[in-house]
Amino acid sequence: MLLGGLGWRMGGHFPDRPKFIIAVAPHSSNIDFVLTMGVIMSLGLRCSFLAKASLFRFPLGLLMRAFGGIPVDRSSKNGVVEQMSGHFQRAEQLILGITPEGTRSAVNRWRSGFALIAKEADVPVQPAVVNYREKTITFSPLIEDVSDAEATVKAVQSAASLGSPRNTG
Repeated sequence: MLLGGLGWRMGGHFPDRPKFIIAVAPHSSNIDFVLTMGVIMSLGLRCSFLAKASLFRFPLGLLMRAFGGIPVDRSSKNGVVEQMSGHFQRAEQLILGITPEGTRSAVNRWRSGFALIAKEADVPVQPAVVNYREKTITFSPLIEDVSDAEATVKAVQSAASLGSPRNTG
């Protein structure tokens, strides 16, 4: 694995499920995306991700879609939760990577969209904690009960705070 060659290690258990959300935290660098995609690809899986719609313009849009990107218009509320729930219902296999903080800056309140999508689609959430200092990506226990979106957010926050200091790559 390329990441292993660069000194990165994986820990925890990655679920053998056809559908789930992988919540990557803390989101402190654009490298988070590259690392997560590298891990997913090294496991022989395909992961989708949400990104602002402006990134899907030609020619970058071709690459974004090829890597599983799903455009989101962040300028207005447009039913992203319902749209993604529909994606999960129609797909045989869908792993959706999301950074719950919604930004690379430290925030006090995380966005709950990932937890609302999980609740609506009834899919579990897999916390993935990135620690740049120790060069680890740790998969915390899978969150199966996603019926309470606020509890899901808190569970991912707890995993992130236990597994990684806020650091940058």
